[in-house]
Amino acid sequence: YVFSVAKRFKGIEVVPLTSLSLVSTFVGFLLTLRSNQGLSRLSEGRELWGRCFIVSRDTAQLLATYVYPRDKNLGLTSARHLAMFGWLLKARLRDTDDTDVIEVMLPSKVDRSFVLSQRKKPAAAISRIRQIVANLAARNVLPMAPHQQLERNLNEMNYILGMCERLKGSPVPPVYSSHASRLLVFYLFFLPIALHGAKLKNLVNILLTTTVAFAMLGLDEISHLLEQPFHLMPFHELSRNMMQDVADAFVCQPPMLKTEGSSEEQFVYPFDANNPAPDYW
Repeated sequence: YVFSVAKRFKGIEVVPLTSLSLVSTFVGFLLTLRSNQGLSRLSEGRELWGRCFIVSRDTAQLLATYVYPRDKNLGLTSARHLAMFGWLLKARLRDTDDTDVIEVMLPSKVDRSFVLSQRKKPAAAISRIRQIVANLAARNVLPMAPHQQLERNLNEMNYILGMCERLKGSPVPPVYSSHASRLLVFYLFFLPIALHGAKLKNLVNILLTTTVAFAMLGLDEISHLLEQPFHLMPFHELSRNMMQDVADAFVCQPPMLKTEGSSEEQFVYPFDANNPAPDYW
């Protein structure tokens, strides 16, 4: 097809390969830059979710240690909101329905209605946990040190939510992507003509053009996919593991400490027939 078009316009049957190599330099530079931008976005998204893992696990351990022993009802409520934070964040970033998760995780009609009515459901879960922490602190039930650490963790979760929304809402500028694609099409259109002018056999010309097109178009498609890194990450497994970490903090409590006047320590792990492991394991 390219050769038939070239024959219609005299003067472009022979395109200097050296001149076309200048265009290939710009094409390679643009594709490399786009790939690097996409990889950096993917790396940032993975780092944010890694931080979310650490913060949620630390928050769960603080809630299980300082909140649950003092107020079991509020402790379980905060644990439920924290356990579903990963699922809510996943639904927020992928624009999926998370109603079933909320209905399962929140048996309380008040909590369920509150989260479902909010525009940003992950932020609503953070707000509910913060309300519980503030209530315990106001009643002097929660010591100052864990109160401050919980507030720092909740601020970090808000930061992670905001940064994930920034990655989702600010892809690579479309003008840059369209310009790179047009330049790539221009280069691939004139490449077989230039190779034909270099006196290459038609079979070699076709094979070489096909190989170059496959490599460059594949790299261009990969760059497009990397612009939205949250569509590539295994969110289901990440959210499930995050939920299990929260559950572990409340279910798998460390043994009671031996203090003055207390009995010998009892260690109930590892699990056996008389002490089965949790079902979610």
